[in-house]
Formats: sequence, C-alpha cells, structure tokens
Amino acid sequence: FIPFFDIINFKKTTQYETILHALGKKTEVMKQVIPEREHQKSINSSRLHVGIWILLISMSIAFQSWLPVLYFLLPNFYGITLKRLFGLTQHTGLKDNIKDHRYSTRTMHLNPIFSFLYWQMEYHCEHHMFPMVPSYNLKKLHEAVKDQMPRPKSSLWDAYKEIIPAVIKQSKDPNYILKVNLPTEIN
Repeated sequence: FIPFFDIINFKKTTQYETILHALGKKTEVMKQVIPEREHQKSINSSRLHVGIWILLISMSIAFQSWLPVLYFLLPNFYGITLKRLFGLTQHTGLKDNIKDHRYSTRTMHLNPIFSFLYWQMEYHCEHHMFPMVPSYNLKKLHEAVKDQMPRPKSSLWDAYKEIIPAVIKQSKDPNYILKVNLPTEIN
C-alpha cells in the first residue's frame, strides 16, 4: 500500500510488460497465459498502447501542460493504491473455487466518494452473481436480493476487521477460511 511504489518498482508493473511486448519481446507471462496464435495480437495491442502513451507525453510537451499525463497516464500509478485497498476486500479470507459466490465474495458499504471511485464494486457479491448488471445499478440489485445474501460489511474498516485476522490465521493454517452466514431459506 505504499503510494507510487509502482513507479519505484517499475519492472514489476503491467506497464513494463506492455513496453516489452511492444518491443516484440515475449515475456514469461505472455508465454504462460496467451495462446501462441494470439501472441502477435498481444504485441500489436501493446504497440497501440505505447503509441497512445507517447502521444499523451508529446501533447503534454507541446501544450506545456501536465494535464494529459496527469489525467491519462498517472492514474495507473496513483490509483493503484485505491485499487489495492478496495480490491483486497473482494475475496480475501473467503472460500475459493466454489460456484455459490455468496461464499467467495464480500459486499460492503462505502461512503459516496469511495463508492464512486470504486465504481460501486463494493456490491461485489452481487456483481459476481449477476455480472451483466452495470455497476451503476448494483446498489438497486443489492436492495432487491439482500434478503438472500450474507450480511454486508458496514464499512471498509469493518471488512478489514474480518480480513486481517483471517490472513494471519491463513499464514499459519492455509486451509482456514472465513465462515459465511447465509440467511435461512424460506420454504
């Protein structure tokens, strides 16, 4: 959670991988996760991305303004802190490889600013169960199905009060998972 750590540790970022791919280098990630027949598409896509980055940097120089870089390139670096902070709340400590997403994802309530920045993905269980619902409608969906879902965490802090002890327990016992209480079914 160190802000701007990705700039310091640039060689571990997806942006670095993208640059390598744009140069035609096949990284281990590319070899492992992209089918051989799709490698050239990945290289071309990376070249397009790098071209856009160069265009934005050129625009910043030409207009003598940081705004193109600030609004289009740097969010990948300063926004990553928020992404990690919220992203860990989605599945950490919960069951893996189960079809019922109520056991493997977590819903929480956020303040309106965090909710906007996180694209309403705090309704993460609902998002997994109904992935075609646009993020701006997840709150409405939550209200419609909340009687069938586990009780949501009341805040980011409430989620971390559950996550931190679970991670500590999992470091000692890899089989430990958080118990999720579902509402009783009505017959």
